[in-house]
Amino acid sequence: MFPFYEYAAMAIMNELTGGTPRILVVNGLAFQRRLVGETLRTLGSVEITYAETGEQCLLALNYAQPDMLIIDWRLADCDGLALVARIRAGEVGEDFRRVPVITTAERMSTRDLERARNVGVDEFVIRPFSTATMIERVLAVRAKRREFIESPRYAGPCRRRVRPAKYDGPRRRLFDAAQKDADAPEVQIRKGLARMYCERITTLLAAVSAANTDSMRDLCLACGQLSALTNDMSDRLLLSAASSMFNYVKGVGAESVLNTEVVEAHLAAIVQLTELPDSQAEVRQTVTQQLSVMVTKKLRQAA
Repeated sequence: MFPFYEYAAMAIMNELTGGTPRILVVNGLAFQRRLVGETLRTLGSVEITYAETGEQCLLALNYAQPDMLIIDWRLADCDGLALVARIRAGEVGEDFRRVPVITTAERMSTRDLERARNVGVDEFVIRPFSTATMIERVLAVRAKRREFIESPRYAGPCRRRVRPAKYDGPRRRLFDAAQKDADAPEVQIRKGLARMYCERITTLLAAVSAANTDSMRDLCLACGQLSALTNDMSDRLLLSAASSMFNYVKGVGAESVLNTEVVEAHLAAIVQLTELPDSQAEVRQTVTQQLSVMVTKKLRQAA
């Protein structure tokens, strides 16, 4: 019987690939090809194609249509990394440039690792390897693959495996922030979406009418959507402000009088929170506290 992690890996792999994963194993030694193949079969349903040389690999890409390549460091007719470089350069077509690549080798020095990263290798497996190690690398390139980068000097997965908090080097990418303490690009995108929701809610708020329950329903829906977005962002302070606004609007309902100043106070705080980077935690916390005080004050005045 297979260990539990192998069953779990099998299920994850099939889900990620939308069916049976196709893997092309490139290795010049028959017993090593067989070993890799047997290890991969512990994933369950998997379609494996083999190639002995670099040229066979390039030919096999077109008919095997692999989801992943496992290429040995040394091949009979070429260097394994040279083969990866040809694939990343688009020699066999654009469809295969982004295929994940795992490299196997008997040993790797720090210099070798650096060279492999610079040609676009995703992951590395040192021989002899365990079944768990190979499965871990295979799942890593499917479930947690890094962003694919294309530039005049490099094509491959992002080489920034970690983001040092105190990194003070050059910021060469177009999507890099000018300030080292700025939010990551994906966080900035979601905060931008939150601001767009705030603009939408502001427009709906101006159109709210006691005689028109549809306008109130639209406002409540937009507030709920913003609350759901902040929940997905895992931003505790933004979620607190957005949920507070949603609960207030939902609590007022269609029959009570909506205090627009309360909603406006929430919107102003949410916009401010989206404009402040996460690194300014104390300032963002102060904004949330001030919002709570302001809302309480306005509700008392209304009462």
